[in-house]
Amino acid sequence: MVNNQSKNLSELITETLQLRNLDVKKLSELTDIPVYYLTALIEGEFSKLPATPYVRGYLIKIAQILRIDGNVLLRAYKQEILLRPIKTSGSQDKLPSNRYALKPLHRKTIIIAGIILILAVIFFVWRTDNLLGTPQIEIISPAADNLIVNTSSIKLSGKVKPGDKLTINNEEILADKTGHFEKDFSLQQGINTIEFRVKRFLGKEVKVFRQVIYQP
Repeated sequence: MVNNQSKNLSELITETLQLRNLDVKKLSELTDIPVYYLTALIEGEFSKLPATPYVRGYLIKIAQILRIDGNVLLRAYKQEILLRPIKTSGSQDKLPSNRYALKPLHRKTIIIAGIILILAVIFFVWRTDNLLGTPQIEIISPAADNLIVNTSSIKLSGKVKPGDKLTINNEEILADKTGHFEKDFSLQQGINTIEFRVKRFLGKEVKVFRQVIYQP
């Protein structure tokens, strides 16, 4: 154990670190004392340290980890501070920094977080409408109900929202990426009823009927 009374604080800590095969970074991890303060202690830059009561607490922690007599470190510290001015606790004193403490958020960070939150809400609302809303269908052909034609087939066409499921008389019809669809539909003589049904994934279903009258 390093207990030479003639050694100063820096020598006591440095030699014991070497004896324990430790460095300042590892000592910081073991004691939860910032490397900045440990370095100031070792280099004798006491003006960079917090008030004396906190330094005493640091020295006790260091002594416990290095397994040396804490009184030896305290005596060496007291001898050195007698030779130079040192901070004492007072009304203007601040607690030493804690590297694990949560840092206050800057105004810019709060603004960015707020923008992200707003965008997330907008996206959620948009996605909710896509999944849960009421679908719509625009029928281009036949443009009107009770249309009379003299051909045996008719081209059905229209537009739905991409992602909605479309069936015509229970046959699923695939729309293109813009939602446009087309289908050749065979007619029987007389009245032909055509059911357009569009369904949103988790939402409602809409049905539209058109009647086409085939008269050869």
